[in-house]
Amino acid sequence: MRVAVIGLGSMGMGAATSLLKAGHEVTGCDVTPAARDALVAAGGQAVARASELPRDTEAVVVLVVNAAQVDAVLFGQDGSAAILPKGAVVLVSTTMAPEAARTVCGRLESTGLLALDAPVSGGSVAADAGTMTVMASGAPAAFDRAAPVLDAIAGRVWRLGEAAGAGSTVKMVNQLLA
Repeated sequence: MRVAVIGLGSMGMGAATSLLKAGHEVTGCDVTPAARDALVAAGGQAVARASELPRDTEAVVVLVVNAAQVDAVLFGQDGSAAILPKGAVVLVSTTMAPEAARTVCGRLESTGLLALDAPVSGGSVAADAGTMTVMASGAPAAFDRAAPVLDAIAGRVWRLGEAAGAGSTVKMVNQLLA
């Protein structure tokens, strides 16, 4: 599967390398040249802007810092949503408020993309091992399309219904308990 990971920090790099180990064709996106170079050294491809991702990308994992960055990498001037093929799935794995997740997923779906509100936990160790916990909500078709990605990056996937925002709500509760 052709997969992109936007945000090659400790979680994103771990997800990208786990996807490579599982046999996926991976393109990473990060503003930091060292992060891009590290992914290329691991066997992936890399770009500096989300708008430069391959146009036949089938799945995107977004692991940036906050909701504002999610909005920028998906819908901004150099965003990827406009270049992705209809039916591609976007896993919004950034920790953000449930309302922000609902807004982002709604915007993605309105453009013909599939979306999962899919924040993750487990830290860099789990990301590197491909055993993150994913707290996800979205349409069954989005889960089906994302299954090969989830199999590569997650040890456990909590399917929390179809409504975007449920994944982010559970993630917030998890953060408060931790």
